[in-house]
Amino acid sequence: MVTADEFGRSFRGATAIMHRRADGLAAFDLSVRGLARSFGAITLTAPAFVVCLALQRAELGRPLAQGALFADPSLSVLTGAGYLASFCAMPLAMLFVLRGGPRAARYVPFVVVWNWISVFGNLALAAPNALYLIGLQTHGLAAIISFAFALIVVEAQWFAAKVTLGVGNVAASAVVALGLVLDLGLDRLLGRLVT
Repeated sequence: MVTADEFGRSFRGATAIMHRRADGLAAFDLSVRGLARSFGAITLTAPAFVVCLALQRAELGRPLAQGALFADPSLSVLTGAGYLASFCAMPLAMLFVLRGGPRAARYVPFVVVWNWISVFGNLALAAPNALYLIGLQTHGLAAIISFAFALIVVEAQWFAAKVTLGVGNVAASAVVALGLVLDLGLDRLLGRLVT
C-alpha cells in the first residue's frame, strides 16, 4: 500500500517534473520496490474511475440516479478493464521498446515517474468531468478544461521521458506519441465493446 509520505514525495516530484525540473526525480522511489508501488498507486485513482464509469453511462444514455452507477455489471467490468489497461499499456510497451537496448536500465525510473504522472493526471482530468456530471459546469467547459489539463500531463510525460531515459526532444516526443496512440486505441476499443 502506498504511504502518505510516498504519495507526498511523488506529488512533489511530479510537480517538479511538470515545471521541467529534473531534480524532481530525487523525490521518487526509483527502485524495483518503488516500481511495484507505482503500479499499486492506481488504487488512489478510484474517484477518477468512478467519474469515468459515470461518463460512460451518460454517453450511453443510461441513468445516473443514486445506486445506478454499478447497475450494469458488464459495463462496469469493461470500463474497469479499459481503465486498468490504459494504466498498464505504456509500461508494457516500453518493456519491449527498451528490452536489450542501451537504455534498458532506465526502464524502472521511467515507469515509476510515468505511473505517478498518470495517477495525478487521472485525478486532475476527473475533476472537470465530475463537475459536469453533477451539473456545476457545461459539457463544453468541462471539455476545454480537460483538454488544458491533458496538455499539462502530456508535457510532463514528455519531460519525464526525456530525463528518465536520457533522450533528446524528438525521442521523448516519440515516446509520448506512443502513449497517446495506445490510449486512443484502448479508448476506441472500449467504445466499440460497450455499445
